[in-house]
Amino acid sequence: MLLHKDGLIELNYEVANDILSMDWPDLTGFTMPEISYSIRKLIDTLRHYDIKYLLVNSQQSNVSELTRAEYQRVLMEFVQQLMNTRLQKLARISTFDISRENVVDGIAEVALIQLGIQFEFRNFQYMEAALDWLRDK
Repeated sequence: MLLHKDGLIELNYEVANDILSMDWPDLTGFTMPEISYSIRKLIDTLRHYDIKYLLVNSQQSNVSELTRAEYQRVLMEFVQQLMNTRLQKLARISTFDISRENVVDGIAEVALIQLGIQFEFRNFQYMEAALDWLRDK
């Protein structure tokens, strides 16, 4: 079921398994306020529907126009806002961009240590493996 769609994100909800799925957006040509707005819409949706499981597909996204610092800021804002939801599991489909994956791994480590995230987080190469993990409650 489609819950939200704007220029950056599309949020689809699998009611039977309480899984919200989204493709991490192509951030090319978007401003930081636009990116922040879409992240807030995602967080609002998680809260409104009290969703516990999130699937983020990063395979097709492009962040080449963002500096490393900007991308880190986007990810930290995302994680901090997720902490204000009742999310239990976040599955992410990874990219094939090693430098970008290193940034994501670093942010995940910081989030675990400094922010004390309350939800489980795992990276996957394949969609089916991620969905299996999310459905395994």
